[in-house]
Amino acid sequence: MRFLASYRRTLKALGADEPVVLWTSLTWNDRVALWALCFYRLQCRPMQPDLSLIVVGEYEERHARLSFGITYVTLEPAMARNAWGTARLLSLREVQEKARLWKKLTASSPILSGKPFRETRENKVLLDLGVYQAGLFPKRTARGLSLSTFDTLLLGCVNRTPSSPARILGRENETGQELWRWVSVTGDITIFNRLAQWAEHGALHAKPWTAPNGWQTARYTLSAAGRALLRDGLSSIDQAPPFPIWGVTAYDPKDPWVVVEEAGGRPHLQRLGER
Repeated sequence: MRFLASYRRTLKALGADEPVVLWTSLTWNDRVALWALCFYRLQCRPMQPDLSLIVVGEYEERHARLSFGITYVTLEPAMARNAWGTARLLSLREVQEKARLWKKLTASSPILSGKPFRETRENKVLLDLGVYQAGLFPKRTARGLSLSTFDTLLLGCVNRTPSSPARILGRENETGQELWRWVSVTGDITIFNRLAQWAEHGALHAKPWTAPNGWQTARYTLSAAGRALLRDGLSSIDQAPPFPIWGVTAYDPKDPWVVVEEAGGRPHLQRLGER
């Protein structure tokens, strides 16, 4: 409820017919939030957004190999006072560019589909998000369809010994460490929900659990169907549960997108059946 109240206040402020000052940081999630705020402001004031920007804080990314992830921002009162003097008015072109990035992120097609766009400074975060998004889609290989990178890691961390979601996430082998790097971007609730989805889809056997301790009381084991998916891949898209990611859904039988990987290049997404 607090989040909804804050969200409504933000939208009300952006819709007002008066200047707005946006406070942000250099973390990826704040930059993406800025795209959304600029997009909404343009809906209300398309020709004169009248937005000023203040960038604050010091931050440290937890995993340097990812250009985005869970980050921490430190802002002391003195820093906030000094930052106020750095406010600058965003040009209409800047606001339009940030709104364009938001539209691309939330489009009904994956980011890395269609015509490639230049790796400009402005597009860098969007391209990183596109590579991450691609990791949630099934792959088209020479052998056929295979699970997404994310699902391969997740199911690969479940074995024949009943394990809780917390234990699965805490695997100390190479697969577990790689899965943890993915969670550092999405948050661990993604793991919890995806395990339940795979159990409903038959790739996992699940023991009933009770709230609020599902992280500890739930138990999962890899089924024969799950082992077959890891070994043989997919015979059809609907063998996996759908996975919404921003404006599009992975494993959607009605709109099937697959990842095509080229050696040394960025992954590309295209609809199943296209060449």
